[in-house]
Amino acid sequence: MNELEEIEKELTGLTPRSPSKDFSSRVENALGEAGSVAMKHLPDPNPNHDRSQLSSSIRFWIPLGIAAILVFFLSISIPSFLEPEDSSIFSSTGFAVQPLSMVEDEDSPLHGVTSSELEDLSGVPVEGWLDPKTQERLIRKIDEGIVDRATGLPARQYRYHFIDETLWTHPATETRILSTTPRQEVYLIDLELY
Repeated sequence: MNELEEIEKELTGLTPRSPSKDFSSRVENALGEAGSVAMKHLPDPNPNHDRSQLSSSIRFWIPLGIAAILVFFLSISIPSFLEPEDSSIFSSTGFAVQPLSMVEDEDSPLHGVTSSELEDLSGVPVEGWLDPKTQERLIRKIDEGIVDRATGLPARQYRYHFIDETLWTHPATETRILSTTPRQEVYLIDLELY
């Protein structure tokens, strides 16, 4: 072995002594405010490896424990939500309890109510309605500027605000129903790169 290699091995095995508290405080005072900030950000000379390992394991198990508790309580409470209510409540208001296995009436506009029940409750005949008339009204158009697309090509984005009005009429009862529905549409117009 070469003499330089032996010296190199000895030097790699050496570690410098940590500075004394007196020396550290004098350097901190000499640097002023910057020194006190720097000293606060120095790593701890004796890091506690066990503490960091314990905190990482706690960070892993606590969310799992909370999730398990939530699943447990949900599994207990969900069956009580699915049980049907007492039928005496509905009999006092005049509504009948619908069985869960009831076949839906495809002609009825309401979920869970047959067309004949709807006619009895509302007093308006179910049949005899004319085809609805729909009108689209533009409320405003907004230029939202140039946006980047996933393809990397720029585009100008326009947002249109509409209100759709639908009118149903029943000539036998002279009933009219008007419903309005807001709607938005976004258009992208490709721009060319030069």
